[in-house]
Amino acid sequence: MPGDRHLLLQDFTSAQREAFLGLGALERHPVQAVLLEEHLVGSEMLIIEEGVVSVWAGDVKINEVCADSIVGISALIEPHPRTATLVAETEVRVRRFARAKVLKHLEGVSAKLFHTFFVNAFRIHMNLVRQCEERIVQLDRELNAE
Repeated sequence: MPGDRHLLLQDFTSAQREAFLGLGALERHPVQAVLLEEHLVGSEMLIIEEGVVSVWAGDVKINEVCADSIVGISALIEPHPRTATLVAETEVRVRRFARAKVLKHLEGVSAKLFHTFFVNAFRIHMNLVRQCEERIVQLDRELNAE
């Protein structure tokens, strides 16, 4: 199954993909580095390019994400307090996209590409909601089986 990065850039030409990816600042982080912090207002999106990142709600590890995953896509639409902390489980390489830079770029593209980007972003967000719902159902079944 294609990753979030593929889904986000679906229906983009090669040049459009490269232009968009060029907006992201490439960062490398060591093991245990905090990439995003819960409760702090965020306006950035991350694409995990290499490595594994854990997702923490309070002191509970709720998930792990790996290469081609996107985190924080909803912050590009509306900055809001982060719902989780991201911690590097391995050395990681990420691209960090600032909301202002992405929106400025999108102002200069065709209406069709602008629409495509936001439809793709919505699909990624809905996939995350679906994964959360599935995890809740799984945990409920485990608790009721005990």
